[in-house]
Amino acid sequence: MLIRFSAAIVLPLLLLILGACAPRPAGTPLPPQATLAVAGFHQPLHGWQMVTGTRAGESVILTAEQLEELDGMLAELLRGEEGRPFLGPEATRQCQELVLARVGWERAGVSGLRYWMDVGQCVQTDYLLIPQVLEWREREGGEWGVTEPGRVVLELTLLDIENQFVVRRFQYDEQQRSLSEDLLQAGRFFRRGGRWLPAKELARDGLEIGLREMGL
Repeated sequence: MLIRFSAAIVLPLLLLILGACAPRPAGTPLPPQATLAVAGFHQPLHGWQMVTGTRAGESVILTAEQLEELDGMLAELLRGEEGRPFLGPEATRQCQELVLARVGWERAGVSGLRYWMDVGQCVQTDYLLIPQVLEWREREGGEWGVTEPGRVVLELTLLDIENQFVVRRFQYDEQQRSLSEDLLQAGRFFRRGGRWLPAKELARDGLEIGLREMGL
């Protein structure tokens, strides 16, 4: 009787865990002939940078080197095995400067969505992907034990420049927890080998999930 009772409890729990760990289906890919441009990673601290009105936390300001590393990581994942072409941050950065110069002192009143749409039109692309870092906390400790786990909050926004609307948006908010704290993330825990990851590895994990769900 005890064995049957235990199985009746454990089996639904395992099914719940497996269901929670199942990845979401991949998003619909962009049209084959569509052009894609990608802005550089940044932390939105000004109104004209905020696509969705979300301001980045200022407890940690990432260095230019850290942001460039994230740009490289995103480019590698976007390019994939097929070598997919896209316009990188070098192309969008000049247009960002041109748009800001045009609005001048009025930039404080410019909405983030309007700003990025103008950047996309300047780049002359069909779609613009905007990657942003909202929170970033490095782990304190090593890969087998921490006093404070890492946390990363990323936001990816895809704009349709021709039709002037937000096509897709993905937010990744990840703070590692031990298996005993969160059984529903057992699959992710074992996939990571039970290790406590540094923030940049959490970020890569989030980018892989986000690009798949956004069809990129």
